[in-house]
Amino acid sequence: MPDPIPVRLAAGSGETFGVDDLSCAAATDLGLWRDEGLEPSWIPVHGGVRAIEALMDGRVDVAYGGLGPALAARAGGAPVRIVVSMARALAQNLVVQNRIAEPDRLRGCTWALDGFGALSHHMARLAVRALGIAEDEIEWRALGPPPERIAALLDGSVDVSLIRVEEALSLSEKHGDRLHTLLGFAELKRLVPVQPHGVLSTTEAFEAEAPDTLARVARGMIRASRTLHADGDAFERVFCGNAIVELPGDGIAAIWRQERDNGGVGGQWGEVGPPRGGPVGGFPRSGEMSAAHWDAQFADFRALNPTLREVSQDEILARSFVRDALGALPPFPSDFDPPEG
Repeated sequence: MPDPIPVRLAAGSGETFGVDDLSCAAATDLGLWRDEGLEPSWIPVHGGVRAIEALMDGRVDVAYGGLGPALAARAGGAPVRIVVSMARALAQNLVVQNRIAEPDRLRGCTWALDGFGALSHHMARLAVRALGIAEDEIEWRALGPPPERIAALLDGSVDVSLIRVEEALSLSEKHGDRLHTLLGFAELKRLVPVQPHGVLSTTEAFEAEAPDTLARVARGMIRASRTLHADGDAFERVFCGNAIVELPGDGIAAIWRQERDNGGVGGQWGEVGPPRGGPVGGFPRSGEMSAAHWDAQFADFRALNPTLREVSQDEILARSFVRDALGALPPFPSDFDPPEG
C-alpha cells in the first residue's frame, strides 16, 4: 500500500471542532480521509479570515472556514478556489444576557464575534438585517473563538453572541440565572433561511499542482457528511471525541435529529430549497455546489458587501472535484444539493 499523501489544513474553528464543524472532524476521526489515501494535519487558527491568510501564506494546502472570507479574498484578488462545502447552515443559537427578552432589545447591545468578516460576523449581519436593526445600532466586538466569547458573556462584558448549539445548551443549564437563548437554531433558520456555512478552499496553484489530493479531500468530505446524516451513532462518537462540553446521550441525539432534518419552513426557501420547505438535512451529501444554492449565497454576500468587486461562480467554485467525487461514489439520496453546477 502506498504511503498516505500529507495534506495540511487550517481549522478556522480554532483548537476545537463543534457541531458546526463536525464533517471535518468526522472525515479525520472516522478515517475517511485516510481511506482516501490522505494523511491530514490540522493547524488551528482563529476564524475563517485567518484560515485564508494561512492558505495564502503557504502554511496550509486547504483552508476550512466560512464562505464569506473566501469570497472576500477572491474579490480582493487572491487566487482562492472553493473545493467542497462541509455544511449547509450554522448549528448555533443566539445567546444573550437575561435582561434581553425580545429581539428589539438587541438595539444598542454589544455583540461578540470571532472576528470581523468571519462566519459569526456574516451570520450576525444577516440576522440583524432580517430583524430590521441597522448594523450601526450594534456595538460589534471581535473576541475570537467560542471560549473567549463565552467567557465575555459570563463576565457580562458583552450582551450577545452566536454560540454553537451544544455550548448554548450547556450555558442554559449551568448559567440560566444570567444567560438564555433568545433565538434557537430553528428560529434562526426561519429568520435567515439561506445561511452562510463552512467550505474547504485552496489556491489556484495547489489546484493545478495537486488535483488528485483535492479529489481525495472532496470524496472524504462528502463521505463524512453522508455518514453523519445517516448514522446517529457515528455522529455521537465524533461529537463526544471533539465537543468541549458534555451532554447526555439524548441531548446529542436531539442535536443530530435537528441537523439531519434541518430544512426550510413553510416555503420560505423559494427557488433555493425543496418544494414547500420539506426537510433536506444540514449535511451536504452532494458537496453543495449547485448553482441555485450559490446564486442565493452570492446575492446575500453582495448585498452585505456592495463595495467589493463582484465575483462570478466560475471564478471561485472549483466544481470539478465534487462532480468527479459524485461520479465515483455510490448514489446517495439527496433532495436538495444536486451535483450539477
